[in-house]
Amino acid sequence: MVKSNLIQLERSAQHLTHRFKRLEDLMDEAWLEHELIREDLRNMFTAYYGWLGKEGVDHERH
Repeated sequence: MVKSNLIQLERSAQHLTHRFKRLEDLMDEAWLEHELIREDLRNMFTAYYGWLGKEGVDHERH
């Protein structure tokens, strides 16, 4: 009985370790996507404000 409990605990611990590693990988991937989106938005706004300036449109940057 004790041996089967230990085996179950070991399996559960291994499963949790695997799941936490997977979670860490997903969080790293999400962080990378977040940073790529931020860069794309910065580039978009830089181009947009440059275009507004060339068109002579008065605008405020906040």
